[in-house]
Amino acid sequence: MELRVVYGTLYRRIPTPRPATGLERVPIRHDRSVYGGYELPVTW
Repeated sequence: MELRVVYGTLYRRIPTPRPATGLERVPIRHDRSVYGGYELPVTW
């Protein structure tokens, strides 16, 4: 629920976010039980 509120607010304030770098350059986390990117630089 919290993420829905955060993303909804973010997209209303910044309607055109896009990756600032190629997605192949995003460092991926493979440690422990969490999987995903460490960071995702964006621009608008």
